[in-house]
Amino acid sequence: MHDLLTDELIGVRTPAGERTVNLPMLLAWLAAGQVDGYTGLRAHQTDPWHVFLVQLAASIQARHPTPALPDDPAYWHDGLLDLAEGEATAWSLVVEDVTKPAFLQHPWRGWDEDAADYGGEIKRGVLVLDPKATTPDELDVLVTAKNHDVKKSRIAPQEMDAWLYALTLCQTTSGVFGSGKYGVVRMNGGYGSRPIVAWTPSLHPSRRFADDVQQLVLMRASVQAAHGFRSRGPVLTWIKHWDRSTHQYMLQDLEPWFIEAARPVRLHRAEDGQILALGATSSARQIGPKNLESGDVGDPWIPLNAEDKKKGRSALTLPAGGFTPERLTALLFEQGYELTPLQRPRPGNEPGWFVASVLVRGQGKTEGFHRIELPIPAKARQALLTRERRDTLAHLAQSLLSDATVVAAALRTALTVYAEGGPDKADFDRDAVKAWVSRTSSQFGKRWESLYFPTLWRGAEEDHDRVRQDWCDVLLQLAQSLLDDAHTRLPVPSNRRMRALIQSQSAFIGSLRKKQFPTTSSNAPHRTETEEETTA
Repeated sequence: MHDLLTDELIGVRTPAGERTVNLPMLLAWLAAGQVDGYTGLRAHQTDPWHVFLVQLAASIQARHPTPALPDDPAYWHDGLLDLAEGEATAWSLVVEDVTKPAFLQHPWRGWDEDAADYGGEIKRGVLVLDPKATTPDELDVLVTAKNHDVKKSRIAPQEMDAWLYALTLCQTTSGVFGSGKYGVVRMNGGYGSRPIVAWTPSLHPSRRFADDVQQLVLMRASVQAAHGFRSRGPVLTWIKHWDRSTHQYMLQDLEPWFIEAARPVRLHRAEDGQILALGATSSARQIGPKNLESGDVGDPWIPLNAEDKKKGRSALTLPAGGFTPERLTALLFEQGYELTPLQRPRPGNEPGWFVASVLVRGQGKTEGFHRIELPIPAKARQALLTRERRDTLAHLAQSLLSDATVVAAALRTALTVYAEGGPDKADFDRDAVKAWVSRTSSQFGKRWESLYFPTLWRGAEEDHDRVRQDWCDVLLQLAQSLLDDAHTRLPVPSNRRMRALIQSQSAFIGSLRKKQFPTTSSNAPHRTETEEETTA
């Protein structure tokens, strides 16, 4: 029921308008460049869904190679059936015979044997179910404790494409979520996250799909050799029954682009026609060995932390701040991180994009969804391809980031001095003042961050000294503007106001001079008229 091989359940946008397609049609249309987007995807689902499709296509191509990606749905239909080892129900969202696999859902031994583990109980001769989820978004990986950031239970349970995407996210990106609820092997520890990072020549879904499939075909042999994967083995990890007492597979049992089904989950159609998600627990993660906790499993989309003191190398795990300019810079220039061929620019004279997304997880909570689409001009792309030019550009990047840090610190000092009325010695530990300073100075961060990469890319074709001087001018203008604005917004006792203004501006200038911040007569912070008169 709701067979992805034959039923047109997936909404897409095409040059001819919106359509619904089955999974083989979708892969064929992606190969033909006809998919402009999806009608049912939510923002945090976009990249995991793309990764899922690329893994499927690249695995089919490994078994049935062709000179170019076929635009014939029959090729993809047969390939999907081959990956499922002939089990056609593995592509159906709801399968009444629980001894058969369903899409991303393991088969049971039988209803009588396993129903109790999945929340089913016979009471007075009637089956009573305690479902894991009654709507698709309850099954999804988002956790919103206060139910106001992203609303829970707002998607109708009969929207089958929503169940499709929720299952994909739950089974391929989940981490540990309580006792017996293990996560995927593609993350650094149970409370990590699964980042998706890639270089792409285009943001268009079809072109990005084709480019990523091509790269995975080229990477397969080296990843297989490095991690001991099989050339022919399971790709879909939900085909066979899993007794949940131990690992179902060892990593080396699988093919390189295996797709996890991390949780024991089963969609069930109740007597009233409503679709429910039933869930059980397990005593171990689906894929072993147990000591494999680093996330270093050859995933093309996951950068590796090459300086992990405990594990040697580990999958990137982001804090709540997400992809900051500092983090993106470290990734782009491989400063402490190791990128895969999919994440590095390829030779070419066209601009490209560095795309990254992650749903940052904590213990029993979601700490934020972060996604960045960073445009990289053609000149910068070429500079990143050669080590000497890349290292020179990386040095400029560190200078620009350091300049921003210096000005931000000077601004915080000046704001603190003003908020305290211009004391001889500022108290930087007063909570009320710290909160106000933090809110005001955060605006400075938002403003310079939006200008950082366009400035950095100028360094691919302009003199670096000139680029940096212009950058310093901009930083000082932004900071001075915020400081001037703060002087008008924060009430200070009238008998302290003039002193507060003078001391605040002096603290700003003094902090910059102490750090030997590069200034010229054109960008030097201004003094207030009153300060100039007092000095005279």
